[in-house]
Amino acid sequence: MTFHASLPSPGTPFAAAGQLVADSVAGEQIEVAAFAYCDRAGRVLGLRHARGAADAIDLPVRRVAIDALSLDAAVVVMAHNHPHGEAWPSRADRDATRRLADALRTFGVRLHEHLVVGAGGAWSFRAAGLL
Repeated sequence: MTFHASLPSPGTPFAAAGQLVADSVAGEQIEVAAFAYCDRAGRVLGLRHARGAADAIDLPVRRVAIDALSLDAAVVVMAHNHPHGEAWPSRADRDATRRLADALRTFGVRLHEHLVVGAGGAWSFRAAGLL
């Protein structure tokens, strides 16, 4: 996992944070998840990337929660890729998203978006009404 903090991004809305994390995982040959930690105004406070295997990644729920708390983030925006498939969430993707949203909620942090990036585009948990 790599971690970048205190990025200069005044005024970045959540949509821009979503684009940032989606772009950062697009084109990867293995599954990679990216997390943007934002304040209430949408400014990106930090980023983390977690690398997985060819077709799976263990979502680092504990690490994401620790990062969110250490950065005093109010919102997390995430994306992960399906390097060899469509931008459609698997059952494991839906379960992991629910676990992460529940874990963050206990600390007063909101998972605003989870984008699944695949061949031909991205699929949004928010747009589907799942967040």
